[in-house]
Amino acid sequence: MIDATDAIWAQIAAAALILLGAAAVVLAYWIWSTHPRLRKVPVTAAVVCYFLSVVVMILGNVHPSGPGAGPAAGPSVAPSSSVTTTEQPKSPVTTTPAGPRCWSASQQPVDCREKHRFEELLGATNCDQATVVRFLGGSPTIDVVTPRAATAPGGVCAVQTADDQMGSARNVLEQGTAAGWRRCFDRRTQTAVNCSQLHSREYVATGSTRRPTPDECVAAAATYLNQLPANLIDDLVVGVKDVPSGNPDPARCTIDARGNQLLDDSVRSLGVRPVPIHTT
Repeated sequence: MIDATDAIWAQIAAAALILLGAAAVVLAYWIWSTHPRLRKVPVTAAVVCYFLSVVVMILGNVHPSGPGAGPAAGPSVAPSSSVTTTEQPKSPVTTTPAGPRCWSASQQPVDCREKHRFEELLGATNCDQATVVRFLGGSPTIDVVTPRAATAPGGVCAVQTADDQMGSARNVLEQGTAAGWRRCFDRRTQTAVNCSQLHSREYVATGSTRRPTPDECVAAAATYLNQLPANLIDDLVVGVKDVPSGNPDPARCTIDARGNQLLDDSVRSLGVRPVPIHTT
């Protein structure tokens, strides 16, 4: 069955009016020849029929109604039980890059931003002191540090510090003199201390486990100081550490404060700076 709209009915009505108008024209031609006085009637009827057909066509298309009325609608989608919607999270998921693990003094896992004594040495192939020094940003052939290589829970190679630290120790030796990470000695108490404390001696490595010669220690001290030791003889004395060859301790040479003087900072990369002699 055809669902006729106003537009369709308007077309039908207009077609009928056009046919009536055509019939009126034929009638007017016949009357013209037989009854001249009445010729205006069919002509007028034909004009009216054509006029009404135009009006009907216009009204039928401009004012549609019924099932086809209203603006054109796009295709509709019927609700379906098979279509589901997923609620989006209200905030993006925050991810953090994988980093080293840390442990407290009691070897409990902690965030490396919190106080800890052990920090994982990621990618370490050898768990030794040279690896530790490189991790700290130093050179195993010259730097002697207080942290040491250790085994953390799970057999993980880690750097172990003497005191609690917060944050990663990676490249700390590149920050100023990094005195708190270097190994020194206090003759007053005969104990090892870090170089941020008052001390009388600072240790230097040579990169070898054999006992060095005095000249080798002078050369190592020159690299460590970034200055010729001969230019600092009023304040500093270079010596050979009394340690047998083969000892795993990397310290091989010493830089001592002359006389009874004490140092209150590291002399690493001293250059042209004044020697950090402690004054009271």
